[in-house]
Amino acid sequence: MWAWASRFALFGVTATWLCCLSTEAVYADAAGVTLKLPGLGALRGSLNTSAWTSRAIYQFQGIPFAKPPVGHLRFKPPEPADPWNGTLDATKFGKKCPALTRSNQEQEFKEWTSLLTPENTEDCLTLNVYTPKLFSNASLALPVMVYIHGGSFRLGSAQEYWPNYLLEKDVVLVVPQYRLGPLGFLSLQTEDVPGNMGLMDQALALRWVRNYISFFGGDPDRVTIFGQSAGGAAVTLMQLSPLVDENLFAKVIAQSGSALATWVIDRNPVRSGLAIARLANCNQTKMADLTACLREIPVKDLLLAHSKFLVADIAAGGRGTGGNHPVIQTAGNQRFLVEPPLKSIQEGRFKHVPLLGGVTRHEGSFILGNIYDNILQEYNLLHNEDYLRHNLTRTTLRFSGIEDTTGMISDLLNEKYFQSGELGNFTAMTPGLIDICGVALLKAATFRFLLENSRQQRSFLYSFNYFGEHTKFGYGVPVDYPFPGVILPLQMASHFGLQCLQRQGHT
Repeated sequence: MWAWASRFALFGVTATWLCCLSTEAVYADAAGVTLKLPGLGALRGSLNTSAWTSRAIYQFQGIPFAKPPVGHLRFKPPEPADPWNGTLDATKFGKKCPALTRSNQEQEFKEWTSLLTPENTEDCLTLNVYTPKLFSNASLALPVMVYIHGGSFRLGSAQEYWPNYLLEKDVVLVVPQYRLGPLGFLSLQTEDVPGNMGLMDQALALRWVRNYISFFGGDPDRVTIFGQSAGGAAVTLMQLSPLVDENLFAKVIAQSGSALATWVIDRNPVRSGLAIARLANCNQTKMADLTACLREIPVKDLLLAHSKFLVADIAAGGRGTGGNHPVIQTAGNQRFLVEPPLKSIQEGRFKHVPLLGGVTRHEGSFILGNIYDNILQEYNLLHNEDYLRHNLTRTTLRFSGIEDTTGMISDLLNEKYFQSGELGNFTAMTPGLIDICGVALLKAATFRFLLENSRQQRSFLYSFNYFGEHTKFGYGVPVDYPFPGVILPLQMASHFGLQCLQRQGHT
């Protein structure tokens, strides 16, 4: 009881201090804080404290930065939010963007279920702002960190990431939501369904930050964008996009994600889009009619059709990127990506900014877990010495997005990563398999992007190797694999606390 009383006393003092120093309309009391954003309206936020020192945190959640992407705006680039009347309640999270999740976490891509609920609708383009100070004095403005969540571009929400650890430091944290799965990435390479809508959502959120973060005590010229997994790929894609102005961010942190990773780009978006449309019973022959059907069907039907497509695609040896990953756009007035990321990198067409990129020690254990479940256990091959010796490395490459049609790559990797007596024994092969998966999945792509960026800007590479009592292998879900797993979600726990692992069960 005493701790809460002290907390409210602190905020009472802070309210007086704010009113004296700020030229903007700001009012804080024990119940919350009200802030006026010119051109938008007033916000009513809430109070929080940091994890270790109980430092005061002002939090504003569920702030709309774009118009609801519904009706004729489904599949379209986002449009800035309209002003609102009265005081917006920013004391609770906005609605999650619609997504489907696996019903059985131990069987990747096998079983799916809908988590759609009445509060889980398309009107989801909101962001959360967390700040230790509220004032508009530019000389005292704080650096800003904008976090792009991961989840294979089809899962996740801003609700999973809290400020209590990061805001022990002088920083303003912003966590936006963006459209996921087919609602955010389906592409027919047309003006009406261009693809990359989720990335454009992120870019518009950055524009919002540029325009309004100073009212939350942040410095719009010191914005760092950071993300994990798909979020790490997204922030590096921001460096490549001609749609993203250079003044929207100053630095980048890419955690276990790179625009150059083999899994980032959907290489056959129209084929995937048409297949998903058919599964959603949109069978029209004219593109305009088919598009109208996709725009009008219930969101649940669209997501279920996409799930069926992914299950069939992966069963046929596909990569599971169709309809839910970035594309190289060939149509539309707003094109987020106009050429393959590798070409942009090779020819220097990207924003050179200070960049910190990194991976975890056992990055490849994520892929090896899929192989263990879907191949070795499924087909009783765990002790099949002939298969392990002659086929497992090639299977590992395929699951990592690399096709080795001749077997030459596998032969070279067998010589590089395994000792003479290890081939044919899964336990002995495990360390080498994890390294192969990690290099193919993320490590090589991360290093290459950093290398190219370093030619003109400071670039830093790290490896997160910590293994302790809170280390979780299965993204917070209990699993029993016979190999270790220091993987990407533990990095998030170091920033946002262990609750981010408890709330999610995805990459």
